[in-house]
Amino acid sequence: MRRAVICAALLAGAPAAAEVTLSDVLSTRGLDGFVTADRLPEPDAPTLVQGKGVWEGTCMACHGGNKATGAPKITATKKWQPRIAQGLPTLIDHATQGFVGKTYTEMPARGGNRDLSDAEIAAAVTFMVWASGGEAEALAFIEHNKE
Repeated sequence: MRRAVICAALLAGAPAAAEVTLSDVLSTRGLDGFVTADRLPEPDAPTLVQGKGVWEGTCMACHGGNKATGAPKITATKKWQPRIAQGLPTLIDHATQGFVGKTYTEMPARGGNRDLSDAEIAAAVTFMVWASGGEAEALAFIEHNKE
């Protein structure tokens, strides 16, 4: 009982801890690897806007925070850096054709959605790269592939 009284007296004189909310710690890009769709930056480029829509409709199931899938989460820059270094054409090929990684995690062909076009897959991959530390690479890829 005596300890409780001493602790209460000490705490009563202590300054109140500032309340920290999630929005206080989130940057415009979010925490590394922490995703909520409403916290992602809004892209301007039409390819990225299309890619975000595809990501929300298909890719988010694995790349949006479900740790059980083993997929790199959007904005997880440390996980995406070595992938981005492979180049967007390789990543788009993996997303289109499917891929089994070193730890036997699988990227299903077309993200498991056979209805996605090649252009939609490319847009989704470009958006994920853009939002995961590869902004320069994504914008250069878009510029290089303009028709």
